[in-house]
Amino acid sequence: MSRRLRIYYMAVLGALGGLLSWWVIGAGERWLERLGGLPAVGAGLGLCMGACLAVTDGALAKRVAGRALRDGLAGALAGALFGLAGLLLAERGFLALGGGFGGRALAWMLLGGLIGAADLLVSRRPRRALYGALGGMAGGALGGLLYEALTQLFRAQSDRVQLVVGGIGLMLLGACLGALIPLARQIFARGELRVLTGEQAGLAVEVTDLATLGRYDGCEVYLPDPGVAWRHALVRRAEGGFALDVLADAGRAARVDGREIAPGQSLALHGGERIDLGETVVTFVLCANMS
Repeated sequence: MSRRLRIYYMAVLGALGGLLSWWVIGAGERWLERLGGLPAVGAGLGLCMGACLAVTDGALAKRVAGRALRDGLAGALAGALFGLAGLLLAERGFLALGGGFGGRALAWMLLGGLIGAADLLVSRRPRRALYGALGGMAGGALGGLLYEALTQLFRAQSDRVQLVVGGIGLMLLGACLGALIPLARQIFARGELRVLTGEQAGLAVEVTDLATLGRYDGCEVYLPDPGVAWRHALVRRAEGGFALDVLADAGRAARVDGREIAPGQSLALHGGERIDLGETVVTFVLCANMS
């Protein structure tokens, strides 16, 4: 999946998460009130949006149903926890600014930032979570402004119309979060791995902290190639740039621009290298060369 397609699909799934959260909040309003009102609403928002955003790689990039389910459950749990805390902060920010556009933007910015940071519990990559939080803050602020604009526009309408407007507002918020979280990761990441051949040809994965490559569907770069080890190699940040490590327990070498790298060995990457793993070809691109 290309970078643009990833953003598109995450925006669509984010909007779906917003729609689901609107349905959950509306259908279970009394139940949510019993659980604590606003904090429970935040948990519901985070759960629905976190789950929908987390399934993108497993369902669309890796096309592995089991991985999509596992990531979705982890994303739902992380989103619920961070969403609960986020809406508590959002409420305080909204009241501190007296509502309106500024209050709504600040409130959803805080919530979006924490939903983006929730990826830390899924990926366990601190820098990736930081970039996600920055994207979530931008998406939350934009979505909050759009939400408030709709609210102001239809303020004089009936309760039924306002209910529908609330659903549309949450869909816009989810779409903004879904688009800007991966966009921020792509902007701030210093490198990218692109699969050139094989079943995953066209897949592009940004490298923030590190990215693993292998036949295991939990790897960031999933390569369903019998010539590739379960966990074959990883690309990581290193002093002055990036490095490729061929994992010692992989039992198989890799070739970088025709040079064999044995298990347990490392090689500095400068951008533009061709990496051969089994029958699959991957290239590493530095951000200055990204197009």
